[in-house]
Amino acid sequence: MKLTKKQQIEYKAKDLFWKHGFKKVTIDEICKKANVSRKTFYTIYENKNALVLFILSETIENLKSENLKVIESDISFGEKMKIMLDRKLKFSETISLEFIADLYSPDAGEVSDYFQKFMKESMDLSREFFRLAQEKGEMNPDLNLDFVMWIIQKLGDFCSMPELIAMFPDAESMTRQLAEYSLYGIMPVK
Repeated sequence: MKLTKKQQIEYKAKDLFWKHGFKKVTIDEICKKANVSRKTFYTIYENKNALVLFILSETIENLKSENLKVIESDISFGEKMKIMLDRKLKFSETISLEFIADLYSPDAGEVSDYFQKFMKESMDLSREFFRLAQEKGEMNPDLNLDFVMWIIQKLGDFCSMPELIAMFPDAESMTRQLAEYSLYGIMPVK
């Protein structure tokens, strides 16, 4: 199946963004990799941010849809957490630390605003997921959900810190460490 010019741009841009972050990648690089002219690019997208937002929203909507299916399934809380963590780790294998830093960068403008809005929605969904798990006795009922959500938010905030990014060879390693720490603390993973 032959890709349209729009699909070529999106496919190549996504690859470049995931590997190098979106701030460093230029429209010229995208056009060269996608084998399209700048004129074609600007016929389809107003600017690079519009392309980043399209790719990011498409990716986020897919992840959100997959996670909602898991949350709404009849499997145990533990299994749901395992599936969602595995999915998050698999996704983090495809992106770079530069991409993560760009997402959390305050100077990323509308892309950062979009990502922050998604994070808020994700936190609200997680809070409700945890509340229901506590009601069912599947999650520690003594944990204050305000505290849990605050900790998760702070762990996300750490992702933009150069000191943290420097500790890991790739995004998957960093994601795994943050997830394991938030789920198990310093206890061994079972």
